[in-house]
Amino acid sequence: MLAGTLAFVMGIYCLLQFSYLPSFWVMSFLPILFLLGRHFSGFRIVFVFFIGFCWALFHAGLETDRHLDSGIENTDVFIKGIVISLPEIYDDHIRFLIDINEITDSNDRIFTSPGIVRLSWYRTQKIPVPGEIWQLKTRLKRPYGFMNSGGFDYEAWMLRQGRKAIGYVKFDELNQKLEVTKYYFIQRLRYKVAHRLKQTLDKPLLGLVLALSLGDRSQLEPQQWRILTQTGTNHLIAISGLHLGLIAGFIYFLARFVWSRFFLMTQYIPAPIFASIMAFVCAFIYAILAGFALPAQRALIMIGVFLFALFSVRQTLIVNVICISVILVLILDPFAIIAADFWLSFMAVIFILYITRFRISNHNNLNKWIRLQCLLSFALCPILIFWFKQIPLYSVLANLIAIPVIGFLIVPLILVALILLFLLPGLSQLLYSFIDNINEVHWSYLEFLSQQNNVIIPVAAPNLLSLALAVIGVFILLMPRGLPARWLGLIWMLPLLFPVTQKINAGEFDFNLLDVGQGLATVIQTNEHTLVYDTGARFSERFNIGDAVLKPYLRYKGINQISMLLISHGDNDHIGGADAIIENFKIDRILTSVPAQLPVEKSEICHAGQKWTWDGVDFEILHPQPENLFTGNNSSCVLKVSSEHGSVLLTGDIERQAEESLLKNANDLIKSDVLLVPHHGSKTSSTNEFISAVAPKYAFIPTGYRNRFGFPKQDIMSRYETHGVETLVSYKTGEISAKFRKGGLQIDEFRTSNRRFWHY
Repeated sequence: MLAGTLAFVMGIYCLLQFSYLPSFWVMSFLPILFLLGRHFSGFRIVFVFFIGFCWALFHAGLETDRHLDSGIENTDVFIKGIVISLPEIYDDHIRFLIDINEITDSNDRIFTSPGIVRLSWYRTQKIPVPGEIWQLKTRLKRPYGFMNSGGFDYEAWMLRQGRKAIGYVKFDELNQKLEVTKYYFIQRLRYKVAHRLKQTLDKPLLGLVLALSLGDRSQLEPQQWRILTQTGTNHLIAISGLHLGLIAGFIYFLARFVWSRFFLMTQYIPAPIFASIMAFVCAFIYAILAGFALPAQRALIMIGVFLFALFSVRQTLIVNVICISVILVLILDPFAIIAADFWLSFMAVIFILYITRFRISNHNNLNKWIRLQCLLSFALCPILIFWFKQIPLYSVLANLIAIPVIGFLIVPLILVALILLFLLPGLSQLLYSFIDNINEVHWSYLEFLSQQNNVIIPVAAPNLLSLALAVIGVFILLMPRGLPARWLGLIWMLPLLFPVTQKINAGEFDFNLLDVGQGLATVIQTNEHTLVYDTGARFSERFNIGDAVLKPYLRYKGINQISMLLISHGDNDHIGGADAIIENFKIDRILTSVPAQLPVEKSEICHAGQKWTWDGVDFEILHPQPENLFTGNNSSCVLKVSSEHGSVLLTGDIERQAEESLLKNANDLIKSDVLLVPHHGSKTSSTNEFISAVAPKYAFIPTGYRNRFGFPKQDIMSRYETHGVETLVSYKTGEISAKFRKGGLQIDEFRTSNRRFWHY
């Protein structure tokens, strides 16, 4: 069973590595492999592998069949559809999912519906409720995500969620609710419960209650998320295996105890069977209440298989139970294997069973709990490093308290209070006050841990082979006491702890333009130093490029210290992520044209003439002049990086006037192999004289997909082509890396080299 499960998993994984989906005709090989498998045992594993491959292909074909017509992206269209999710309510907008039935443009042309779309509606008092059919004027576009080393694959996540487009609602008098359907009554019930809770509770308790009862995490504050992440307890806020398992376990033992008291009833239905049925039913109800999200569905399958195995007539090996769970989960969602929570869930179950069998079977309950948490945290380290590039140092101490407090106290009390909310509101309010007192003490403990030094240990991301070897090493280290040579497990873990990185020799450097949408963030690496030039935008209190892109990228590269942070100027799309970088990394020096906009006193003003050399690579500020008379875009710090192997010119958002100043004051210095195109390819920059003076081989243009400014302008693209310059646009290429090496300049495009069939 284990070999077959691994073959099935590998078949799915193989399909997910394709840049483009293969033809469905490959499925015609299934009957042939089936016949070969019947007569030759060696082909059976191949047959199972191919079943996994074909199932993933079939599922992928269904998911990618419907998509938004590219001709109506970022144009005004009218849609009619049914709201299918709880509205997420923020300070300045609401967000919800709508299943579109009809799309028309201003000329009444009808377009094919992409299906489920995520919409944002700004500055509105209207709240779309699940089950309502709405007519809305919108602007839609495909879910085009950032593509960077170590980054989050947004397009893969949207595909798994079944969401085919994103957009926002535009003001129009015709925006209105048309009717209320009889469908999505469970979602309407969830909305009514959420609405009552918002009337009853205040933050921060409201955010916790909504998250743990309805799976709605929109009301959790950024500070709460930060503390949960730093203490490694954020998994407790997702309704998945842990919470459903705890509820199922509690109901199982309670139902078994009560049912066994009725002797006559046990003659018809044995207590274990009745308890298993009740446990599954209650877990199912909780999953429905939480919105039946994919993690909850996966957890429900695992619970169902484990409960069925408990009262099965035939004795079932625990390995087979896990294998059956994996297969059923992947039948439901083949794309689950590219999600971190899938691997964390199953590996946590496997390690718990392994540890309790071999390492803590002879200890008392308290000792077992402490040892299990410590050993489990150690066992999951390789997976945490692979997916998140960091280890929460105090996660063991945090989870020792947080798991029982949240799992055994807060969650059951929240569910009881939820039932009483509509029956006995006064008693429910008292119960919520009691929950608030418990949470306040518990939260103080987590906050204390999060304030300690080195609360997060950053680790460079390993490759898949290093991860596999490390997991084997963990199993060896956790073998029963007394077995010889368990220390050999450490050798298996060495590739994880000391990943092999590409060496940059003296005089060589890498220039990396990150894909951050409409904004700018770059990283320059020499042998021993790192310079970050601009940090992208801050979109809201909850989301900024520093946290979302730059930090994961630097962690992936194994960079924990930044030699210099250089902020070209004060526009949000260049400085917005700076706070996150300053908070998470040690920075030796900060240069900027706007020191007053940064939260540190040691910021220096950049000006022409500043020079330094790192590892045989020269850095020089060429603009603005010390007597800077420019403001805004034209005050951008212009940096020239050069070595014997090539050079790059970083220009920020300078416009025509600053280009003329450079031609006047640094004409003999600006010639470069690579030019970071000024102002994202705006018509206000990139004059013919400037391009001729720089004479680059390559021009990198940082712009966002379907950005509202229409950058880069076609006139500018044509101008570079006329000068014989090869242009690369970040939203098309993803992260662009220029490696200045002894053997010559190497250009890598991350989206091109890492493309999968779900990427646009």
